[in-house]
Amino acid sequence: MEILHCAILLAVLVQAQCEVAVEGFESVEVREGEEAILSCTTPSDILFCTFRSPTDETFTMKSGLPYEEGRIVYHGEDEKRECGMKITDVKEKDNGEWKCLLTALLDGQAKKGEKAAIITVAKPPSDIHIEVDGETTAAVIVNYPENKERKVKCVAAGGRPSASFSWMLGEDQFSGPVEDLENTVNEDGTLTQAQVLTYESQPAHNGKQLTCIVNHRGYSEDQLSAQQNKVTLDLDVQFQPVAADKPQEFYNLAIGKEHVILMSFRAHPKPSEVHWALSDGIEVAEGSESMDTRFKADILAEGPSDGMYTARLTMNPVKPEDAGTTSELIVTNELGTTKYPFTLSVGDKPAAEAGSGPVIAIVIVAIIIIVVIVVAVIARSQGMLCFADKNIGDDGEKSAAQFEALEKGEASPEKEPIKEPNDIKKEPEPTNENVPIKESVDEKEEKKSNGAHTPV
Repeated sequence: MEILHCAILLAVLVQAQCEVAVEGFESVEVREGEEAILSCTTPSDILFCTFRSPTDETFTMKSGLPYEEGRIVYHGEDEKRECGMKITDVKEKDNGEWKCLLTALLDGQAKKGEKAAIITVAKPPSDIHIEVDGETTAAVIVNYPENKERKVKCVAAGGRPSASFSWMLGEDQFSGPVEDLENTVNEDGTLTQAQVLTYESQPAHNGKQLTCIVNHRGYSEDQLSAQQNKVTLDLDVQFQPVAADKPQEFYNLAIGKEHVILMSFRAHPKPSEVHWALSDGIEVAEGSESMDTRFKADILAEGPSDGMYTARLTMNPVKPEDAGTTSELIVTNELGTTKYPFTLSVGDKPAAEAGSGPVIAIVIVAIIIIVVIVVAVIARSQGMLCFADKNIGDDGEKSAAQFEALEKGEASPEKEPIKEPNDIKKEPEPTNENVPIKESVDEKEEKKSNGAHTPV
């Protein structure tokens, strides 16, 4: 019976011809130890479902037929419609091209079809390092500003698939011009990648670390926690003492009393010489005092922050001739000398010019308010603008009817609303004998004064 089954299978395979369309076979990317699923299908009924591995092993998939102690099993619900394989524990040997080989029944004939897909077993880089000037290093010395730009290469070797790079300076993200070099494929199929950062140094970078971060899916949580995806470069940025933007000013010196002058600056390496050149020609080196003991210079102290130093000069007592003078603190290290001028003043510090803007704005607004009030008072007293009497006619005098109402002690008559042209009814013109003669106010006054006099 078993021989008969094999004979039938052989006959079907021999008769299989042409190709059948294979669909849905997609590549996947997983880490070692994870699960991978490959699945393909065809519109016709599937007779045989087979997968071929990158090592040329074949797996005929069928429900209930496991391989490698259950590591590789059938995946799907309908064997006539789905040809699927599940790898429950991906290993390094699973990386590469897999083929789905189908034999399907089409028009009464057995026909074959195949399609390839890739299982990429993500593998983190086995080596990451930084190169400067073609040499692997963990620290670099930069003389600022003579050679402030350096090419820093971050190399990640032995990874699969490609990784990406990012950079940090200290605790902050760092962005600068970068160039990705062409990948090199190693004999085992892994890649060697490199990115070159054009780093531009600043004095404030001294003592910090430039970090290259390799971003790759193959790293496990434990590897990330151990920061195995990072490599650092210690920055030794050397520079002469950094000059100040403007002379420093000291105020509120009290005549006859002690006054302390503190001046801070940044320098690397540490200054080898520090002295004060005062206005009257006196020079005082650090850790010493003037001949008259009026000026005393302390030893240079570190601070107030990393990479900075503070010089201290004590004046005791302050004299009137110190006011308005300009002196210098002179600092020298291996890379040069910098002078820091400063001035002394007995009076208080003047108000900042930046504060004059709001004051001027307030004064202008106050003037505008005063002008508006004055105009309103004048307009009210003169009956101008919105205070003008609405009952005054065009000739500037009140109407006769208003005067007559005032004589009788009545209120001024209200103005009649203006009628529209369509609302005015035209009255018939009266004859001469019917037209009443309207007496003027002057004529009425004349009759009152003449009484019943007989006309001449």
